Parts: sequence; structure tokens; C-alpha cells
Amino acid sequence: MTKLQFLGVSYDSSRREQPTATPVEHTYRGQQFEAPLRHEESPKSEVKTLYYRGRAYQRRVAEAAAQVQAD
Repeated sequence: MTKLQFLGVSYDSSRREQPTATPVEHTYRGQQFEAPLRHEESPKSEVKTLYYRGRAYQRRVAEAAAQVQAD
């Protein structure tokens, strides 16, 4: 395990504080938000929508991965 030090003070990294899931008011680039600091992973979608020059294209993730591996 790596020993952490900041300005000569040692810190125990095993006691590192984790952000909570309770909403917190915060401001980012002038906009106010009330959201949790910990963000859960969003569910995976099998279809991706790509936008190119104003047109929408939908491809299945598995088909795109198979094409990339074939090349």
C-alpha cells in the first residue's frame, strides 16, 4: 500500500471518505444543481444513436463491436 503524505502529514488511504448518495446543492459554471456527489452507473443500452451532419443513425452495440474486431 502506498503511504500518502501532504505537507509532511501522513494519511491512511484505507480510511478514505466516500461521497454519499444524498443530494447536495452545488454550482457549476453558474448553474445551480441539487444532486448526489456519487453518480451511479447508468443502465447499458443495446442501441446507440449517433448524430452526423444532422442525421440520426442507430447501430446495435454488438454489431459495431464485431465489425471493429473483424477489421
